[in-house]
Amino acid sequence: MTNGRNAAMVARTEAATVKYPLRFTIAGDSGAFPNPVGDAIFSEMLRQMEQLRPAFFVNLGDFAGPGTLARHEHYLRLVERLSVPNLCVMGNHDADSAAGWDTFRQAHGPQNFQFAIGHTRFVAINCQLHTGGPRDEDLAFLEKCLREDDHRCRIVLMHMPPSLGNHYAPHSEWGFTKNEREFLALVKTHRANLVCCSHVLAYDFHVHDGIPFVVSGGGGWGLCSHFCGPCHAQKPPARGSFYHFVEVSVAESGETSGRVFRAFEGAKADAAYSFKV
Repeated sequence: MTNGRNAAMVARTEAATVKYPLRFTIAGDSGAFPNPVGDAIFSEMLRQMEQLRPAFFVNLGDFAGPGTLARHEHYLRLVERLSVPNLCVMGNHDADSAAGWDTFRQAHGPQNFQFAIGHTRFVAINCQLHTGGPRDEDLAFLEKCLREDDHRCRIVLMHMPPSLGNHYAPHSEWGFTKNEREFLALVKTHRANLVCCSHVLAYDFHVHDGIPFVVSGGGGWGLCSHFCGPCHAQKPPARGSFYHFVEVSVAESGETSGRVFRAFEGAKADAAYSFKV
C-alpha cells in the first residue's frame, strides 16, 4: 500500500472539473469486524454508488476493524470497484489493535486532513470512542482550517457525533461529551454548513443550534434495533435503522441537501428519508 492514500485521492478530487450540484457520498460502520455478510452489503452499496458517479466517497470509519494491516488491505480490495476517489476517516474499531493508529497512518495518511472543491471546504478530524471524542489537537486543527478558510460552504467529516443532549439514547456512548461544548461553539462560530458522522448504527438527521448533523452508520456491519420497527417513535425523515449510504448535494447557491439510498434498491433514493438545509 502507498503511504498517504487519502492525499492521492484528494489530489484526484481537487483536479476534477467542478460541477454543481457538487455531489458526494458518505457511509460508515461497514467493517467493524471481519464479516462476509457485511462485506456483501457494503459491496452492493459500492455498486449503487458507482451508478450515481458522485465526485467522491468518504467512509466515515469502522471499516477495517480491528485495525490490522490485513484488514486495511481487505477494505482497499473492496473499494477497487469504485472509479471515483474514495477517502477514509478513522473510527474506533479501526484503532482496536495495538498498532491501529500507526497502521491507519501507513495505509491512509494523517487522521486529520482537509481539501476543497469549488466553493466547498471539507475538514476531516479524528473523533472516536477511544479518545472520548475530539482531542485538543483535533479541535485545534479544525479551528485553524475553518478560521483561515474563505469558501462559501464548510463541511466537517468525522466518525463519532457529539451527544447533542443524549440525542442517540438509549446509547449514550454513541455521542461524545468530552470537548463537546468547545466543538459545538467552533462549528457555530465558523458557520459549518454540515457535520457528517457515522458510529451510530442507523441513519439520523438532526439540527442542533442551527448546525445540521447527518449520521450514516448503516454501512453493512450491524443495525440498531432501537431506531426501527413499530415501536420506534421518530418517523421519516429524522431517523431509521437500515443498510444505506447518503448522497449529499451542495448547490452552487450553497444550499445543501441529502438523499438516502438503501442497500439493494439500486440508484433510487428512498424519498421518505431526505433533508435540506
